[in-house]
Amino acid sequence: HYANLSATKIPWHWHEEFEIAFVTRGRVTVKVNEVQYELFPGKGIFIGSHTLHAFSLVGTEEAEMPNIVFSPSLLYGTRDSIFWKRYMEPLLMENAFMNIPLTRQVEWQAEILNHASTAFSCLNERKFGYEFDVRDLLSKIVLLLLQNNPGMTPEKKSQKDINRVRQMLGYIQTNYTEPLCVEQIASCVNISPRECGRSFKKIVGVSPIQYVIELRIRRARQLLAETDLPVTEICAFCGFESQSYFSKVFRERLGVSPLAYRKQKR
Repeated sequence: HYANLSATKIPWHWHEEFEIAFVTRGRVTVKVNEVQYELFPGKGIFIGSHTLHAFSLVGTEEAEMPNIVFSPSLLYGTRDSIFWKRYMEPLLMENAFMNIPLTRQVEWQAEILNHASTAFSCLNERKFGYEFDVRDLLSKIVLLLLQNNPGMTPEKKSQKDINRVRQMLGYIQTNYTEPLCVEQIASCVNISPRECGRSFKKIVGVSPIQYVIELRIRRARQLLAETDLPVTEICAFCGFESQSYFSKVFRERLGVSPLAYRKQKR
């Protein structure tokens, strides 16, 4: 998967794939586990497998951030291969590379950013055989990471919170269209509501319920912009208890009503 993220906010999430992103215009804040980075042209980031992360714009200026999300198996093939046993297994099993900020001021990091930029161009141009070129460039990126070994592994105590939050995010993303309370979210990892709130606030920066609302609003924005569904149906589909509450929350966060937002996007 590849995309050019522009003028949008990507809430907390995780995936099995690796991700590399770099900014070409504007400024973007990247939060990875408990760490925060600000990216601008000339900077990027590599995000490892199963790592919690989120992106948001800095200020009101639009930004462009090409990114590539790819499965490690694209590079190692099968677990019988030498690529898995010698290189990828230690990388994935030990969580060695959870987040690595990249800058053009460091030679090997500049090389990674150049490879990422070229790979993104190949994906957009789609010339015959481009898949081989992209796989080769991504292999070079991972090899440079292995050679320079700048891995950042969180402390065990922090990793416990990260694992919990990852599970809770998965539960929320599966069930956000239904009524949700803190007790339900906490029960999916067998902890108290208070401990649930503490872990969530520490890693994500907001309460579990605030995150649920943000996720619902994000989905509602997508449906308003891309479909002709009535607001009442969108409200119910996204898990809001009533249309009046949906409109109130939507206006608080975006400054316009759902219908006005749809009109703007059209």
